[in-house]
Amino acid sequence: MTVRDDETRVELVEHLAELRARLIRMFVYVVIGAIVGLAFYDQIFALLTHPMAAVISHLNSKFLLTSFPEAFLIKMQICVISGLVIVFPLVIMEIWGFVSPGLTPDEKRPVKWIAPLSAFLFAFGVVLCYSILPFAFQWFASYVPKNAELRPSVQGSVIFSVKMLLVFGILFQLPIIMMLLAKIGIVSSKMLWNQWRVAVVLIATVAAIATPSNDAFSMIMAAVPMVFLYFLGIFLVKLTERKRKYI
Repeated sequence: MTVRDDETRVELVEHLAELRARLIRMFVYVVIGAIVGLAFYDQIFALLTHPMAAVISHLNSKFLLTSFPEAFLIKMQICVISGLVIVFPLVIMEIWGFVSPGLTPDEKRPVKWIAPLSAFLFAFGVVLCYSILPFAFQWFASYVPKNAELRPSVQGSVIFSVKMLLVFGILFQLPIIMMLLAKIGIVSSKMLWNQWRVAVVLIATVAAIATPSNDAFSMIMAAVPMVFLYFLGIFLVKLTERKRKYI
């Protein structure tokens, strides 16, 4: 075994040790975040159920628990999800700390502002989804037959809201995905502009498939901003290409 092989082996062991340490810290962050979520569980639960509260009140109904463990399980799920959201910036910092030493200064420069932009777009998608959830629940409730009584499951209702929020947050990452594809040479601003009609159809299809509710209102509210974000992505890709040209 050569000296170079020994050095490579030592570097690999050091990287694995660093990765292990960072994963442990991320796990600790999530546990701490879950504890914080547990402390504010009542407020978080009220926040997640608020979009459907008006419909429940209008129908003079209540949430339904279908089993003894359900209340405990939904509380644990909400606490863990809340914990992930609370400590998300710390998790990103750990990932960045592990990846950044292997990047060149030119590679680090765009990532530094892509990460905040990604977080902003995710938050924007979540806020938009939260604002339309009451209308979505009203739309669902309009299909309840007159001789039937709506008794929504607590777990099913809350998890549905969380899924909708996450889907909107992920869908709104479209400009970031476009920039990454442009960076590795798969797309260009010219190609994206020429194919905007195809992109609109694809966006509408993805919105129809990805939104858990499958109602027309939610799909439209997801698709329309995504079309705007598509053109924003073209603009950002164009800026990246222009900047690369002058480097």
